[in-house]
Formats: sequence, C-alpha cells, structure tokens
Amino acid sequence: MKVKICGITSEEDAHMCEDLGADALGFVHFLGRNRSLSLERICQICSTLGPLTTRVLICNPMGPNEAIHILEKSGADVLQTYSLSPVFISRVKESGIRVIRAVTPEIKQVEKFEGVADALVFEAGIPGTGTSYDYSKIPIDSCSRAIVAGGLSPHNLNEVKELRPYGVDVSSGVETIPGKKDLTLVDLFIRRCHS
Repeated sequence: MKVKICGITSEEDAHMCEDLGADALGFVHFLGRNRSLSLERICQICSTLGPLTTRVLICNPMGPNEAIHILEKSGADVLQTYSLSPVFISRVKESGIRVIRAVTPEIKQVEKFEGVADALVFEAGIPGTGTSYDYSKIPIDSCSRAIVAGGLSPHNLNEVKELRPYGVDVSSGVETIPGKKDLTLVDLFIRRCHS
C-alpha cells in the first residue's frame, strides 16, 4: 500500500517524511486554504527531494493549459485536482502528466473518472479537514487505483487496510500543530501501513 503524506509546508517535514518511507508528498496550492504554499515555495521544497519520492501538486486549475503550466512551475510530478472534467484530464494526460482525481465514495463518481485519471483519491466533505466517514462505502472493487483519504490517522488505519486500497493519503492525522508534521505520528502511520 502506497503512502502519501499531504500538506507538506517545509523542507524539514518533507525530508522527515521521505526518510521515514513515504512514497509521495502532497503540496497544497489553494489560496486561502490551510497548508497552502506558493508555486515558488513548492518548487523550492520539491527540488530538495530524492528521485524516488513522488511530488504531488494539489490544486484546482481552470483548464488543461493552466494545469500543465502550474505543474511545470511547481516542480511536482503529479497533479491532484478536484475540479477537472474527464475531457480536461485526458488533455492534461496527453502532455505526459499523471493525474489523480479526488472523488466522493459514490459509484457514479468512480464510473465518471475511472480509466481517465491515473488514480482516484476518495474523500468526504472538504479536503484537508480531517473529516472521516464510513470507508466501507468506497467502491474499491470498481477502481483500479483507489487512494483512501479523509480523517485518517495511525489509530483508524486498520479499517482502511481491510479494504486493500492502492494507497492512503494523510494530512492532519499526522500533525499535533496544524501544518507541522509530527515525527512520532508519521513514523507510526507509515509503519502501520506496511505491517
């Protein structure tokens, strides 16, 4: 199971998560949102990471051209979006960019984006708020690369592991101070993912 630590805001947190074995790191670029960074700051942090760590830019571009432009400017490898339509995602992917589409745990959402996006990240409510939900409602069997997010922490990971998703995505569940990752919680989360 792949592990993505989202809401990275500093080189210190990025390197800690990388050293502890995170597969991917997420960088938020939403004006006015918690943990949001400028593209320039994201690029600075991304440039210090090793080649095996996937860098994910979380944003809502207005269209494919903007998506391609901001991903290149950020230094990230993968785009995670909440807004792009299947047609726009296909156009972004034509340029060689991998795309993760955030969806709610409804089969209609899966049917709309499965096979278009490279992976689907399942959330409920507003992303990054730590809101958990009934993870058993996720139509895992209908999705080739399901990533579970929303309210995850080291303490509720077992119910998600039973679903056998492609990956998990955590942000506030490994923080004791908003925007600052906690070494003990990150370590425990990653170890429990791999146990």
